[in-house]
Amino acid sequence: MRNFKHFGLGFLLGAAAGAVFAFLPDENGKSTREYLKEDAEDFKESHKELQDGLSRAQEAGSRLASELPAAEQMVSDLNTDVERFKQEADKEITRLQAKIDRLSSELNQDLNESEN
Repeated sequence: MRNFKHFGLGFLLGAAAGAVFAFLPDENGKSTREYLKEDAEDFKESHKELQDGLSRAQEAGSRLASELPAAEQMVSDLNTDVERFKQEADKEITRLQAKIDRLSSELNQDLNESEN
């Protein structure tokens, strides 16, 4: 019980010293309370900015989620178009290769005939 009295007395003296310290001005004439008030206002402002940023991020996420199906469809359409282009290009390459082979063969025949 005696220890509790010392603890209680120490606690009260510490609280009183803290209260006095809170109201003592520094070299600029500001009290600790004024500094704490400024810090609290800065914290409130930072909290509001954070909330605004989170709201904007949520809105952007919602827009992205709503646009995602259209973007996926566009990518799918592009893949289909690329595949069709490759097929048509392969056909054209095959046709041109056959023409080159035919012309090369005719040229070789003409060269052979002119040598004879």
